[in-house]
Amino acid sequence: MKKRLRFLISWLFLSACTTVSPSISTKPDWIDNPGKGVSASAAMHIRGRVAQENLAILRAREEYAKRFGVTIQSTQTQATTIANDRVSTVGLQVAQEDTNHKDIRAMVKAKWYDMEKDVIWIWLVPTDQ
Repeated sequence: MKKRLRFLISWLFLSACTTVSPSISTKPDWIDNPGKGVSASAAMHIRGRVAQENLAILRAREEYAKRFGVTIQSTQTQATTIANDRVSTVGLQVAQEDTNHKDIRAMVKAKWYDMEKDVIWIWLVPTDQ
C-alpha cells in the first residue's frame, strides 16, 4: 500500500513538472492568416530585442507596401569574423522607399514572441482613415 501511494505521489509530481503551458507555445492565428494585414518575423538580433522588433516591423512594412505598388529597396549586409575563440558580427541595413505619391497607412496590431525559437512576430494591419 505504501509503495503504491509513494509511486502515485511521485508520478503526480513528475507529470506536473513536465507540463508545458499552452499559452507559451501556442502560435496566434494571425501569423498564418493575417487577413487584410501582413505578418512578418525577425530572429535574434545582435543589438537586442528592440532592434529585432524594428527589423520585424520593417519587413512587415515592406510586404504590406508591395500590395499597393510601393517600392521599398532594402539591402542588408552582415559579416561575421571568428578569431581565437571570439566571434564578431557587424551588420548594416539601408532602405529606400519610392511611394509614387500614394498615401498608405498601417499600424502594428499585435506582437508575439516565440520564446522557443527566439523569434518575434509582428501583425501589421491597415488603419481606418
